[in-house]
Amino acid sequence: MMRIPWLCTVAILFCLSDPHSFSQTSDPQTELQLGIAAYEKAAYKEAVDHLKRAVLLDPSLTIAHLYLANTYSDLYCTTCEFDSDAGDTNEQRRVLVLEEYNKVLELDSSNTKALNSMANLHYRSAKFDEAERYYRKTIEVDASNSEALYTLAVIEWHRSYVLRMEKRAQLKFSPRQPLIDSPACHEIRKENLARVEEGISLLTRIPQVFNIADGMAYMGLLYRERADIQCDDRPAYEDDIKTAQSWAHRGCEARQNPDSQNIPWSWPPSPPPPPLKSGNSCFL
Repeated sequence: MMRIPWLCTVAILFCLSDPHSFSQTSDPQTELQLGIAAYEKAAYKEAVDHLKRAVLLDPSLTIAHLYLANTYSDLYCTTCEFDSDAGDTNEQRRVLVLEEYNKVLELDSSNTKALNSMANLHYRSAKFDEAERYYRKTIEVDASNSEALYTLAVIEWHRSYVLRMEKRAQLKFSPRQPLIDSPACHEIRKENLARVEEGISLLTRIPQVFNIADGMAYMGLLYRERADIQCDDRPAYEDDIKTAQSWAHRGCEARQNPDSQNIPWSWPPSPPPPPLKSGNSCFL
């Protein structure tokens, strides 16, 4: 029997272990399906190997790039227990995520899954300008996309809230002291009114917002933002406060009765829930 030289044996083993070295008869669709199956089992190293083979065999396979990006994205997580054998650093994983989602968008610029994923990656890094840019591209493609509409509304609320609270702190206002009678009110209104009203408009475009605690709570928070910049208009201020309290109450009831919420699978899970009252399970 002919014996295989030791060096040849090593070379064969190396090729089998290297995702860049594989049989030329490998099928990209088979590798894709194996990669998806591994991804769904959270076998991320196996998923990466199969998906990398798929895109090497067929660089135009958009869905393989998408799943490869999703796999890297799941690995890029500060709360995950990383595999000690995967030598990549967290930042390297982030770079790989961006590269793969960009490849998806090069192949299909209207791919809302890639657009939303890119936006969410930037959102989680508090890069709101970049997140907004990708989410706005999403709603250009799909005007009813709930994740993009919802998160854009959250971003608008966050910007308005930060600016208003900074100004209130400078003025040394108490938490319950309205801003509407202050000369600074008009300055803040000029900066924040469009943001707040767009936030309200964005949430109104999501039918599910009327059934979900977080959506109702953010609607209340946006009305509270607008109330504080109803400069020199006490009736408008009081109307917005009442509306904010109504939304907050409905959100609070929904949170206390989670079985009553009809949350669709497509509802965005990533943006944080609204802030809660200290020591209280209700919003605002």
